[in-house]
Amino acid sequence: MKDVTAYILAGGFGTRLRQVVSDRPKVMAEVLGRPFLFHILDRLARLGITKAVVCTGYLAGQLEAAVGPTYRGMELSYSREDTPLGTGGALRLAMTRHPAELALALNGDSLVEADLAAYLDWYAQHDFQAALLLVPVDDSARFGRVEVDGGVDEQGRVLAFREKGHPGPGLINAGVYLLRPQALSGIEPGASASIETDVFPQLAQAGSLGGFQVQGRFLDIGTPESYTAAGRFLRGTGRGAEQGGARGAVFLDRDGTVIAERHYLHDPAGVELLPGAAQGLRRMQALGLWLVLVTNQSGVGRGYFGRDAVERVHGRLLELLEREGVDLDAIYLCPHTPEEACSCRKPLPGLIQRAAADLGIDPARCFVIGDKACDVDLGLVVSATTFLVTTGHGAGHVAECGSRAHHVVGSLDEAARRIESILAAPSASGGVEIT
Repeated sequence: MKDVTAYILAGGFGTRLRQVVSDRPKVMAEVLGRPFLFHILDRLARLGITKAVVCTGYLAGQLEAAVGPTYRGMELSYSREDTPLGTGGALRLAMTRHPAELALALNGDSLVEADLAAYLDWYAQHDFQAALLLVPVDDSARFGRVEVDGGVDEQGRVLAFREKGHPGPGLINAGVYLLRPQALSGIEPGASASIETDVFPQLAQAGSLGGFQVQGRFLDIGTPESYTAAGRFLRGTGRGAEQGGARGAVFLDRDGTVIAERHYLHDPAGVELLPGAAQGLRRMQALGLWLVLVTNQSGVGRGYFGRDAVERVHGRLLELLEREGVDLDAIYLCPHTPEEACSCRKPLPGLIQRAAADLGIDPARCFVIGDKACDVDLGLVVSATTFLVTTGHGAGHVAECGSRAHHVVGSLDEAARRIESILAAPSASGGVEIT
């Protein structure tokens, strides 16, 4: 996808969400432990996008510092609005500063289940100046129904376009657009404009607007209610959602358990999967268990590196695991130092409590695996089945906490086989089995 540049519209004030997330841009609101924007960037990385421009406005400096210049091989640039320009004006400004032959533009507060590669392939076969991704919803009033007056012809051409807010089922604009630069030529430089009301109707009238319909679910985190449901949406897009929800989760330490131990790791080049890690996680995933990373990262609180560095490390970890057929369902981190007396630094249960609420699971039916005493003690605090793995620092902690752990194993692959036996037992409920 080297000829496609992604443009993410992330400059909104997030007025409706302010009562829930007031200290950061809306796109940095955390879902399943990570800023929502990184869930979007992960999807772009999987698509093969190598360049992305983030259109910023409200708290732009905070957003730019938290995301950084690169992620999963993507070059990230920023286009900051000094005054609000609307979706059309922001894209016009960004494409002037960072030109591209073809733009894949996305609203930064929404996601849709869709095959974007198929969308791009379809667009390449047509000569539209712009195209919409259209999805059906049960209540289009909440998002604004797309009125495709006159329909879409057999070439996918939208014959007329307008947005309305009527209750009931209907098609909506999913906020994922394909645009050639000339599509925005009618917007004066520096002018405020809405792409939905000032650009698309005119393109439809000129016969230059396409519509690509998909059947996937749609998520908009713009309201407190939809934001609360965002975790359920994201975990529902993964494999084995129903089975995983029923069987619980494996809470995994990061350094020394999944990846090689590095002192205050902050460079993605240092991410190395431990022997047996991918095999073990793949086996746990096949059992229908959620895979949830819970990690202390006091280097952030100590000022050694920023949250952007942690996310780049996690992006590299996701990339390596995806190559092995493994998907992490959530990543929760504690950025605090021990002196800050937070409630989330392991062995305190804050991270697991957040994950349990987001995923709708009972920690007592889950498993906790790590290479330190704090991981074992975390599992005991939440009544989970605990594993001390002797990778990383684990061998040195056997004397200290090996007797407290329900299982002591040499790798995640061995842990997975033990879990498989536990779940296969006639009385299996994810409960404790001491060996």
